[in-house]
Formats: sequence, structure tokens, C-alpha cells
Amino acid sequence: MTLGRKARDKRPRVKPVERIALPEGNTALRAAAAVVFLVIGVTLLVYAASRLFAVDPGWQTIEAGASEGTTCGDEFVFSYELGAGEASAAAESRGLKAVYTAACRKAYQLFHTLESFEGVVNLREINLHPNETLTVDEGLYRAFETVQRSGERTLYLGPVYARFENVFSCIDDAQLVEFDPQASEDVRREYEAMAGYARDPEAVNLRLLGDNQVCLEVSEDYLSFAQREEIDRFLDFGWMRNAFVADYLAEELAKNGYTNGFISSYDGFSRNLDSRGTGYSQNIYDLVDGVTYPAGVMEYDGPMSIVYLRDFPSDELDSRRMYQLRNGELRTTYLSTADGRCRSAADNLICYSKMAGCGEITLQIAPVYVADTLDASALEALAESGIHSIRCEDWVVRGTDPALALTNLYENEDVRYTASLG
Repeated sequence: MTLGRKARDKRPRVKPVERIALPEGNTALRAAAAVVFLVIGVTLLVYAASRLFAVDPGWQTIEAGASEGTTCGDEFVFSYELGAGEASAAAESRGLKAVYTAACRKAYQLFHTLESFEGVVNLREINLHPNETLTVDEGLYRAFETVQRSGERTLYLGPVYARFENVFSCIDDAQLVEFDPQASEDVRREYEAMAGYARDPEAVNLRLLGDNQVCLEVSEDYLSFAQREEIDRFLDFGWMRNAFVADYLAEELAKNGYTNGFISSYDGFSRNLDSRGTGYSQNIYDLVDGVTYPAGVMEYDGPMSIVYLRDFPSDELDSRRMYQLRNGELRTTYLSTADGRCRSAADNLICYSKMAGCGEITLQIAPVYVADTLDASALEALAESGIHSIRCEDWVVRGTDPALALTNLYENEDVRYTASLG
């Protein structure tokens, strides 16, 4: 709409702009002030940027880089004291994170049984090429050597793990009938047959040829069985995997000079690399009638490998390896070579050594723990070889090491823990 000529102009009256001359001295002062404010602004920006990327010295949790591909980092906690050496905390953090990320990525690939990776001969590749000679990574070869020295055959339960791990994806007990030998007679017979092959070195055996070369020898009978049953996983570290991954990560970190810290997995495998005399502790828990008690604390210093086995959930990641039935029973990944069923001789068992790695400890303790009852004499025999253990029985914390530093024994009005060492 166009305004008529007689319409009143309602716009406010604005005074004309006046030009005021300032003395030259004020102009110079303003310029100087502008420079000062510019310097202050730049200084603040530089300080803010430096704080954004600064790394304070002291204990920090180191995480594997998410942009470097899938790693095993989500299953481990790595704590490290930055800046304790000659390098600055920031420089050490950058180098440490790069080494740790690369190690986590490589370990994830090497021990994978379901996926192949370009240029990597891992468990999947070995399983797909029976009776062929392959060259593997040195770290994986060392793990195989540890298995071979022990004589333990859990590694060959691959077909059972491939089937049983479906239990942990079940959302109702009725689904167990397809995978649980305790819920189905047919499944029980299938597992017994597969466990029979796993126990027989004439049926399946990983031969180590030196120079990191291996050959998975599988008999014609087993190959025929595998073809009928659609089996393509002969080898699988199963519940022991993170024991060997922890060793692999520890070796890679130490090789690159990073030893002022410790690493532990959610399922109980820890490696302490610190040789400075720094004090560390390991909590000891006891499960009694469904209640978990903080029974005591193990104090120690120096490099140490710790294996903490438990058959009840305490971490949200435990759903990957445990299933609880409506009646309270648990199914775990502790599978026996006797028949492929899960077993655990105790709710908790801690084993540790200053000399052996997590993989070696786990292989030695496997036949003792994956059993119907706990053999105390077997634990005493292991102690003679430098692998000590801690267990709880009837409100008593029992340790095979007489020199164990045990503190903070739990007690309240109704419960009191005591210690029995040696």
C-alpha cells in the first residue's frame, strides 16, 4: 500500500552526524591500546590452545585411538604414570597412545576367529587352511609355543565354542535348547563328539615348524566330520583369549620402553609392567549365598601377572561370556575338554606369578579350575613352580604364598574374615 501525500511521516527525527576532530595524541593512544589488547587476545588464545592439548603428569588412563580401526581396547583398562621419565608427559602420551593403539589393533586381528584381515595370518586363516603351512606373526607364534609347552588342549575346542557362544545371545531360557548341552540331549552328544576330537592329537594338532611357521594338521576322519557338521573353526582360545592378548600388549609396550603402568581386562587378566617398586593392590572378593564380600586386598610391587577367574557377573561386558537362567544358574565360557560343558570349581580364584605370563598361568590353572571340585593339592603343586593362588573358603582367605601381603580383611557385626597363608 502506498502512503497518501497527506499521511504523516512517523519516522523518528535523527540528528545529523557531527564530525568531531580528536587531537593526534588521542589517536596514538588508541592505537597503542589496540595493540595491547591484540597481544592480550593472542596470548589468551595461545594459552587456551596449549591447555586444550596439554597433558598433566601423573596417572592417566590410556585409550586406544578410535580412528585407527577396530581394536580390543574396549576390553582392557590401561593405566600409566606419564612424565615419570625423561620425556614430558605430553610427548610420552603421544608416543604411548600410538604404540598401544597399534598393539590393540594387531592383537584384535591376530586372535580373531570370525574375520580375515588383509596381510594378516590369524586364527581365522589357520582354521580355513588345514594341513597347509602358514607363516604367522611372532606374537601369535609365541602364544602357540606357550600352549604347546603346557600340553593343554582347550585351544582345540573351536567347534564347541562356535556353537556354545550363541548361548550368550539368548534372551530367553527356551532358546538354550539349541546350544546348551545341559538343556538338550542331542546337543550334549554333539559336544561330546567334538570334545573327543579336541582331546585327540592324532585328530587335530597345530605343528610348530620354527621361523613362525605353523601347520594345522587335521585327520581325514575329522575333516569329514567337520564337513558334515559345517565346522570351520578348529582352533579358538575361547575364555583364555584375553590372557594371551594381555601378554601380547605387555610385550609390545615393554619392547617400546613403556613400563610405568599396568593393564587389565574386564574378564580378569592383568599385567603389571612397573619395576620401580611402586605399590599396587588387587582386591579379593568372595561370593557367599549370592552376596559378594570384599574379603581383603593383596598388596604387591614389581612386575606381576594376575589371573582372576570368577563364575559370576560383575561387569556389564560379562554378558559376552555369561548367561544367567531364571532359576539363577549360570552358563559361562569355562568349557571342559572332557565333554564340552561349562564348569567352574570355585566362584573365585586368583592366581599370580612374578615370572610367568597370563597365558602360561591360565593354561596351568585351567584343568584345576574347569572342574567339578577344586583340588587344593594341585594349587600347592603350582605354588612350587612359582604360580601362587588365593581363594576364599568359609570366611577364610587362603593363600599358597606365605609372604603374601594381605590387608583390609573384611569384618562387620555378622562376618569376619581371617587369613591362612602358606
